[in-house]
Amino acid sequence: MVILSFIYHNGIWISIPAFAVLVTALVLCITGVLRTARQARLFSVSLLDRQEIEFTEAGRVVLCMEGPILSRRFVGLTYDLTGPGGIRVESRPVIFRGRTTGLTKARMELRVYEIGIPGLYVFRIQGLQGEKSSDSEHKMVFMEPHLAVSVLYVLGIVLTAMFTIMSIVLFFLRLTVGSGGT
Repeated sequence: MVILSFIYHNGIWISIPAFAVLVTALVLCITGVLRTARQARLFSVSLLDRQEIEFTEAGRVVLCMEGPILSRRFVGLTYDLTGPGGIRVESRPVIFRGRTTGLTKARMELRVYEIGIPGLYVFRIQGLQGEKSSDSEHKMVFMEPHLAVSVLYVLGIVLTAMFTIMSIVLFFLRLTVGSGGT
């Protein structure tokens, strides 16, 4: 109770620097989540039945679909990745599908592939049923896994936004009540 009483009585002097620090942290968290998603993007490919793609490094990659919001173009599609020597690359569905939505486009994680060796791979999409006029707006995106880091940034955004609002409330509470008395 002593700490809360101290914070309340010195609310104006605490809330101003707290607001500055929290807004800075909020901006850092927002730019961090945007930077993480941008840096995780390896490359994108068009919607074609079959195409060759090159992975320059071994490791885990995430296949994502990207297109206009509420697009139904990806429904019923299946994906296959074949490595050098014709060996099929095993994949698994993403358990917690990360989604990124902008004003006009959305991206959702679909599958995780383990790339064993760098090289030329063949990526196939089954179920396209021919080319459609809207296909230029749709992409398949290969990304490095980044969901855990993005979730931490989002938690940071939520917490810093909450504490920023609390610092504003504390400031105006103390401003309207005044510094004298309880």
